[in-house]
Amino acid sequence: MSLSLFPEYERQERQLTLPEDPTIVVSISGGKDSVAALLATLETYGSQHVLAHHQVILEDWPGTPEYCQEVCDVLGVPLYLSQAHYYGRECRHCTKRYLSSDPEPHCRACGCRDAKLIMMVTSILDLVEWRRMWPSPAVRFCTSYCKRDVFNAWARHNRHLLGTTPVVVLGERWRESPGRSRLPALRSRPSLEWMLEWRPILDYRRIDAFRASRAYNIEPHYCYKAQGMTDEDLYEVDREGGPRMSCVMCFYKPAHELHASARVEVAQPIFARAVTVERTIGHTLKAGQSLESMIPSWSRGESHEQSDESPADVACKASISRQPESVPLLEHNQARRQDKSTSGRET
Repeated sequence: MSLSLFPEYERQERQLTLPEDPTIVVSISGGKDSVAALLATLETYGSQHVLAHHQVILEDWPGTPEYCQEVCDVLGVPLYLSQAHYYGRECRHCTKRYLSSDPEPHCRACGCRDAKLIMMVTSILDLVEWRRMWPSPAVRFCTSYCKRDVFNAWARHNRHLLGTTPVVVLGERWRESPGRSRLPALRSRPSLEWMLEWRPILDYRRIDAFRASRAYNIEPHYCYKAQGMTDEDLYEVDREGGPRMSCVMCFYKPAHELHASARVEVAQPIFARAVTVERTIGHTLKAGQSLESMIPSWSRGESHEQSDESPADVACKASISRQPESVPLLEHNQARRQDKSTSGRET
């Protein structure tokens, strides 16, 4: 029997249900929500059905791929990595500039297959430089080019790993934003009609996500404390918002969070390039407010870091404590979920 979650949303999605024997890919960013979603998935299905995928973003907090690998290693989940890789070209016939993942040039405007290579685009700041503008809530090209399309390309290329009933797990929560408050637990993935999207932690609070990691002795990504959060903020304060696990110079961050992030030593090279790109393109991160004006300390090299080790080094060494406890705890919680599911069906 298939496992059915959040029936009020599934009615809108033509009674979609989770398959009994799927291959599940958890999209893990390293943030609290994606780690909590990975744990919820393992509690439901066990590690034999689960793998993880991380989209490498060069503007993420340094050490993030390593942190994701640490988490997956201790939980017994294979991790796959992929990264944006685009060719920025100018058509030699009609001079149109275009971006493509195809190594062979092909201008869709005129059909010409001869083009000049302008630049390679492998990061968000490369995209900003190519488009000569920053992303915004209305035009989030950073998400489409560096996350969604990168995962979709990986999934198409690796269908042999995914079986006949693949499911991608996303760590989105209703309380995060008005837009996410309308998300369904299950739906067919846009552009990949053969894959389901599952959001197992939609009803979590922020504090629930942090506590889920703590239950398995997984230390949250260092970026949260680097941006000013304390243990009390992580595990005791029941409030939404706060610092996010995202690009260090994400346009969604308010000025005070950008300023705090720029004072962390390992983030400063990313901010330095971001300021250079902003000066070059003449478009500011926020309307009427440049990134440079919001982080005046970056150029002076100010930092809160007192240790010879970077936060990334510390995170990779201490992301998991008492590792042997994690897998037995997952097996115990998986058994509890199965018992509850069986009990519910009997009644």
